[in-house]
Amino acid sequence: MVKKAPIFVAIDTPDHELALKIASEVKNFALGIKVGPVYFSKNSIDTVNKFSAMGLKIFVDNKIHDLGSTLEKSLIGISSQPIDYYTVHIANGLKTLKLAKKTVKSFSKPIKLLGISVITSHDDKTLGEIGIKNKMEEQIKQLASLGQEAELDGIVCDAKNIRNVKKIFKGEIFVPGVRLDKNKMNDQNPSRSLTPKEALNEGASYLVCGREVTEGGNPSENIKKIVNSLN
Repeated sequence: MVKKAPIFVAIDTPDHELALKIASEVKNFALGIKVGPVYFSKNSIDTVNKFSAMGLKIFVDNKIHDLGSTLEKSLIGISSQPIDYYTVHIANGLKTLKLAKKTVKSFSKPIKLLGISVITSHDDKTLGEIGIKNKMEEQIKQLASLGQEAELDGIVCDAKNIRNVKKIFKGEIFVPGVRLDKNKMNDQNPSRSLTPKEALNEGASYLVCGREVTEGGNPSENIKKIVNSLN
């Protein structure tokens, strides 16, 4: 059996059949798949069973930022599903994060909570626009410290801040926005990106790869290119 790479393939399509096709083409190479708001715009949460049946880990990236009671009810609502990871914004604050962690720990099959730090399209200007005075590096350090205090299982951050996060946060680190081709960043911020191999060398636990796998060409061939680049 081929050892799977520490990669979650982001499947951002509302088309369930297309999502299954992509998952089928990457299942022998990637550890899991990530689905979020685009997928769930037309599909119910119980459809993730289909991906789990392929032997893939399930990462639900809904990035919840809401009242503690709303977050608690949302988590209870998915407790029976084969979900391995679920994202919440660290900016929910310590009280809400601790409630979320307590909630998932009560499940018969606990779901690992991942904290979103700062999404990878943002830069210092964006932070200023929403009233955050910290520069990117300091903001991510502050959020990593909060995630550590809340005992989150993992954190989602950009590749350039992996080392900063590792000094503070002791859980798993998920890194999106990595690219083999820096000329195809789409709406990601290129200044916060590294290649997949560079990100793993910096200390990433897992990579999140989307459009380089799912758009343009065959997903199985695209994921092979990324996997081969890790050697």
